[in-house]
Amino acid sequence: MKCKLIVVLVLLFFLNELPAQNDSTHLTFNGQVTAWGIVQFENPLPTQFGGRFVPTLLGDFKLTPNTKLDFEASLNLNGSINFTGLKKDTMSGQLKPYRVWLRYSGDNWEVRAGLQKINFGSAKMFRPLMWFDAMDVRDPLQLTDGVYGVLGKYFFQNNANLWAWGLIGNKNPKGYELWGTSQWKPEVGGRFEMPAGPGEIALSTNYRKLRFQNPVSSSLDVNELNESRVGLDGKWDVGIGLWFESSVTFTDVGNINSQYLPKVQDMWNLGADYTLPIGSGVGVMLEYFRYHAGDKFVVLGNSVSVLGAMLTYPLSMLDNLSGMAFYLPGQNKWMNYLSWGRTYDNLNIYAIGYWNPDNVQLALTQSQSRNMFAGKGIQIMLNYNF
Repeated sequence: MKCKLIVVLVLLFFLNELPAQNDSTHLTFNGQVTAWGIVQFENPLPTQFGGRFVPTLLGDFKLTPNTKLDFEASLNLNGSINFTGLKKDTMSGQLKPYRVWLRYSGDNWEVRAGLQKINFGSAKMFRPLMWFDAMDVRDPLQLTDGVYGVLGKYFFQNNANLWAWGLIGNKNPKGYELWGTSQWKPEVGGRFEMPAGPGEIALSTNYRKLRFQNPVSSSLDVNELNESRVGLDGKWDVGIGLWFESSVTFTDVGNINSQYLPKVQDMWNLGADYTLPIGSGVGVMLEYFRYHAGDKFVVLGNSVSVLGAMLTYPLSMLDNLSGMAFYLPGQNKWMNYLSWGRTYDNLNIYAIGYWNPDNVQLALTQSQSRNMFAGKGIQIMLNYNF
């Protein structure tokens, strides 16, 4: 990890000092500074204060009339402190690479290598194809850690496109993964998107070596198991926006107790959105999500369903209001969020109120070290882009 940070720091310092040699070479230094505070309405009062700094160096070098090189090198420096009443509870901080990639591209193809964000799919709130990222719909900044690997894309003339990737060095669980990956064994996959009437449809697949250790066994033995995934998604504009997204994961568990590692996991999403002609336009989005895990496909095992709705309304040129509600029918529980945002040229201000059960959570934003969206509370966030 120290070596990775040194490489990024060297790039950020020295490459930014290099002047552009001609019109085909461009270097840009920018970044993002964020501060937030969260208060939960309990007694004693839990609070969290935190901040993040993401400096970014971008480069663009034209090699020939049809090819170029570009890169991004950025860091994620963040920390937070939690209080219970006036008593300090926990404090955490980290400095790590955020993006470090180099891309070689032509008119209808590109190859990108390094620490990068790889995400795809049609769903908006609940994403079965969240294979390599952890973006949270509740996070207005949509930040997520990246993965180390190589991604190639080819774009056909009919708007179809083909992706292929190979990942390595990513040992921690990603997206909805229950267990991490064997760090130095390649993870490979691909995706093909093609037009389908007034929209598009896509098929995705991925293979990895899953790294499993029985949590209740006294043995320190680690099992490396074959895991294969296949995903299908599509979206269409037929007056209203319609989409579906699905992902099925098959794990060769062998003789391992499937209580801790299911043979099959399948996720399904159906969604729609429409802008109602009320005032400046009320955006309405609805999604249904189902997750299932067990020994069989779709049936038996354990499952959970979530219904989600989002409303958005532009109050003015600067202000936007949105609300989200998630309902878990199997538990008869609601999760509710109301968000206001104001956008200036470089400054964003957000206020998010939430009203949730104490023991229910979705995937958390990566800026928080504990679940501060449980219960009832409010979050204030300031974000400055330079």
